[in-house]
Amino acid sequence: MESARDRKIREAREFFSRINTRGSLFIGISGSVSYEPKDNDDIDIFLIAKTNRLWISILEFLLFRRIYRFDDMCLSLCMDDSYAVSYFTHLSDGLAVKDSIKVVPIYGEQYFNALIRRSSLIVKRLNEERQVNDRNIDVKGSTLNPLEFLAFVFTASWINLKAIVVSKLNPQRGEGMFNTVFSLHNCYFDTEKYRTLNERYLKNEVLTE
Repeated sequence: MESARDRKIREAREFFSRINTRGSLFIGISGSVSYEPKDNDDIDIFLIAKTNRLWISILEFLLFRRIYRFDDMCLSLCMDDSYAVSYFTHLSDGLAVKDSIKVVPIYGEQYFNALIRRSSLIVKRLNEERQVNDRNIDVKGSTLNPLEFLAFVFTASWINLKAIVVSKLNPQRGEGMFNTVFSLHNCYFDTEKYRTLNERYLKNEVLTE
């Protein structure tokens, strides 16, 4: 019998096989599905786009998710290549280190494996020596085109408005508050739930040292 985790991973692979991923460098599954999910858990997607191609990729995802009715899929963490290199180089969040190792790759696994090894904390956790070639990967730049800027203005405004409405409903459901953090190069939800989990994780790490 297919487990909830295997079913959700299969659904994510099926969705991304239907859409064009030309603007993406990496697509993976994070959150509860990368561990042991419940049947009603969302499929959290971790997206890394090419530099200055993030918001077009987000807009395409949102449109095709609606068209194909993959309603339980959500973009939990999005960034472009330029932001991702800096993010993993300076990664200090204990739970983010653990979650990065658990991510289930859908597309761009080789790129992601090289990228996360820029983090000394991840390398340490993997009990590996630093790999110089991985840490020196180049950021492939591109100019910001007008379509990307328009996609940013429209999509970021819509996501932020929706997040404000949903966040006000969450306390009634016991799910906690959250804020949308975004720029031209990244987009994610800063949730009260995640901050609480990270604090617990760090405390457990200290106790086990």
